[in-house]
Amino acid sequence: MKAKRLLGAALAVGLGLAAIASTTEVAAQPKKEKSGAPARPAEPPATRKTIALTPPGIAWGMSTKQVAAVIDKMLDAAYVPRYKATSPGVKMRALDAELAEEKSAFRRSRIDFGKLPTGVDATPLKSEYTYLNRESMMTLTRDSGKRYFFFIQDKLWKIIDEHALGEGNARGKDYQSAVVKLSTTFGLPGRVIPPEPEKGRYVTEVDWKDAATHFRAIERSEGEIAFAYEDLVTLSSLESLRPNKPVDANAIDPAVASAVRKEEPPPGPPPTDKPGKKK
Repeated sequence: MKAKRLLGAALAVGLGLAAIASTTEVAAQPKKEKSGAPARPAEPPATRKTIALTPPGIAWGMSTKQVAAVIDKMLDAAYVPRYKATSPGVKMRALDAELAEEKSAFRRSRIDFGKLPTGVDATPLKSEYTYLNRESMMTLTRDSGKRYFFFIQDKLWKIIDEHALGEGNARGKDYQSAVVKLSTTFGLPGRVIPPEPEKGRYVTEVDWKDAATHFRAIERSEGEIAFAYEDLVTLSSLESLRPNKPVDANAIDPAVASAVRKEEPPPGPPPTDKPGKKK
């Protein structure tokens, strides 16, 4: 019975994504309300399984130094098999140097989103951070892919992993099959969020949550998906944690707007001719 329910949930998500895929081409056009169309749920569904963070030891609210220390331990463990297969001497010293470089590279990867724009703006991560709000990012690059750690006020609040997709891949051959697998893992279908360019979201997302974490499956490309993990406590306070809002590139310059206001006639009724005077 449980297997049938999970299969039904997976099929429901699959059909939902298929419907979205058929409308992707018109996503950028103004949307029209359809009578009787179901509204998107206000909240993502709560999973029946805890959304675990990895590697062991990672927790929301950690500082950049604390996260780096956890990554050090993860890398130490990852290198154990290679150390066991390496004899003491030149090769062992080279392995020591390689491990030390990986640890150092992670620390050097830190990017602070301050006053100056960064190269990250040209990537799909552009909507995941803001400037002038004490935000930063660190990147762990390994053969398995890339993992991005996001901090606000030097506290870890988001992690994004990039994963490959394709035939024979454990996560699925494409985005739709990957989401169906996630629905089976979490025990229920997620909330499907279509692209909304006006809100800075240009791809489909499907999300879930547990008691502490919000999880998003982000469509990247035909052969790639991204998993985003976000701290629910920080997410609920994000508006106050980001007092400096992004500048709207299409907005009128404040000086120009002020000059236009000065040239406008004062509000009030139009002047009328005095009685007894004719032109």
